[in-house]
Amino acid sequence: MESDQEHLVNATEAAHAVAKTDSPIRQAYRGKRPVSTPVWFLGQSVFQHPDNWQDLSGCEQVDYCLLPEVGVKTALTPVQQFGVDAAICNSDVLFPLRLVGFDLARQIAPNGEPLHPLRSTLDVDRILALPDPDWSRVEAVSRAQRSELAPEKALIAITGAPFVLSSLLVEGSASVPQNLQTRIFMQSQPRNWERLMGWTSSLVRNFLAAQVRGGAEVIQLVDPWVRTLTEGEYSCLAESYARDIFNEFDDDITRISCSLGAEHLLSSVAPYVDVLGVGEELTLAEAASIAPGKVLQGNLDPDLILLGGDEVRDAARQVLESGLGAPAHVFNVAGRLDPESDPAEVHRLVDFIHDYRF
Repeated sequence: MESDQEHLVNATEAAHAVAKTDSPIRQAYRGKRPVSTPVWFLGQSVFQHPDNWQDLSGCEQVDYCLLPEVGVKTALTPVQQFGVDAAICNSDVLFPLRLVGFDLARQIAPNGEPLHPLRSTLDVDRILALPDPDWSRVEAVSRAQRSELAPEKALIAITGAPFVLSSLLVEGSASVPQNLQTRIFMQSQPRNWERLMGWTSSLVRNFLAAQVRGGAEVIQLVDPWVRTLTEGEYSCLAESYARDIFNEFDDDITRISCSLGAEHLLSSVAPYVDVLGVGEELTLAEAASIAPGKVLQGNLDPDLILLGGDEVRDAARQVLESGLGAPAHVFNVAGRLDPESDPAEVHRLVDFIHDYRF
């Protein structure tokens, strides 16, 4: 049985083997500004549930999502519909937890019982005893996606970072913005917090590695809840876990940190990633001054796409101009693309970004 390190080496070698066209998005992610600004959107792969979705168990829902034909359709539809420069392997950043049996939407634990917030050593023991998922199924989906995706397009593996996954389990909810129980747990049970973060880190690492083996060339950690931490708290309680995950993939894999709302942590995160996702709290020019030399990703207000017309194009122009302070810029939204967005308007925006010249 291969070690974790061999596992990651093999994953990286598989990604190297993918024939890659030197397209604008690859140039940008390497820090070279292309003639045409590349663009993709968080939330672009809105999963279309089958009619009987609510009747399926959590396990059946996971099985459905892991059908290669479903994964290919979910990933490639936005590329075909909008003309974006990248496809996303999986649109659900909490999917690693679903793979081990946590159905957060229905508040169901892996044993089928109601999901209870973690509060004790016994609770953490139960988490650590869960069996590993079959990562080959995740790899198969990504391999199918890469084989169908145009060679000039990038394939991006996205997941929640260890902090947000651990915090979800401690809070027992996905809608608690201040993470009060997480703060109590971290301070009162530091050893259990370390154990939990170690487990979620392994889950995230293996999830990303499986997708890289299938052909993903970009990995992105999403950490919306880390914004509640101070720089000191982040350094002590979360940073090392995210950093270690990024550091286990070599330089041929683009590493993106997307912690929207945590712009006060940009200077802490910058040293161990290639690209920084930027939210609405800062302009790209301000982010470039905080993390000079880093490629930036963002940061259009997604609500403006709902308005469309000249207003969204004017805002997009401002984002593009602001991004000139960085070596390169990949256009994205500062949040998630609203599923109610008009596909025709999104396509027009993508064309505008591709055609814009400074």
